Amino acid sequence: MDWNKFEDDCFQLTVKLIKRILSEKPNENFYAFSLYTDSSAMTVSLSANSEEKLKAILDVDSDKSEENQRYYRWATSEWAYEGYGADLFSEISKELRLSPEREHLSDFKKNLINSLTTVLKKTHEEILKGENVAAIMFVSITDDDDAEYIENISSKIINSGTAHCLFSKRYGGE
Repeated sequence: MDWNKFEDDCFQLTVKLIKRILSEKPNENFYAFSLYTDSSAMTVSLSANSEEKLKAILDVDSDKSEENQRYYRWATSEWAYEGYGADLFSEISKELRLSPEREHLSDFKKNLINSLTTVLKKTHEEILKGENVAAIMFVSITDDDDAEYIENISSKIINSGTAHCLFSKRYGGE
């Protein structure tokens, strides 16, 4: 698989979609964006959430615990814009599914996570230089025991030291 081409294609699409959501929702304060895949490394999708959408979710939930609030803030599958522009990722996801490198799934998954991290690092630099957006960006993986580890490692590479430090304590740990 040509990972450089993959990264270029994914970067162009990710920047396009984040700029689109920011222009479509100018009154929302986006606090996080994530590229994520599944545990089989067969898809890529973008998720985003804003303070306003998070508040709306939490307002109707009867569980007001800190743990529940942290869960809804950081679980990409619970975000208002989970899978945003998913149809536009269909070719990228098809390329992943058909890659002969899948034969060595562990290495393939590592390459995918590294590529998505590189994409978000470049996206972070591109978006934040021209927009007034202070959002955390990270890579995630659904249904995988390594999700929190992947999120933390990618956040450290993508975000400023201060932002990453705050993000790494998102579940209340030190």
